[in-house]
Amino acid sequence: MELTPTMILNLALLIVPPVALVLAFWQRLAQHIRWTVALTALCDVLLFWDELFYYESFGLFAVLILVQLAATGAAAFRIYNKQRKD
Repeated sequence: MELTPTMILNLALLIVPPVALVLAFWQRLAQHIRWTVALTALCDVLLFWDELFYYESFGLFAVLILVQLAATGAAAFRIYNKQRKD
């Protein structure tokens, strides 16, 4: 399977927004870092609107987005719990 430019772009769009949101909230608004999961989901819907509602790619994108949201949630809640203990 060959990596196409579209696949590389989609991969970047799945990685960059959640990482940027978690880092931005961690630096500025650590007490509200739980919102990163909802904002990541909103970014995904906006960025992947066409792929989400195209019948052939819905399953793949749904799985990738769920994995992404789980990872973002785990990172956000770990930072949130660590922040609360300090």
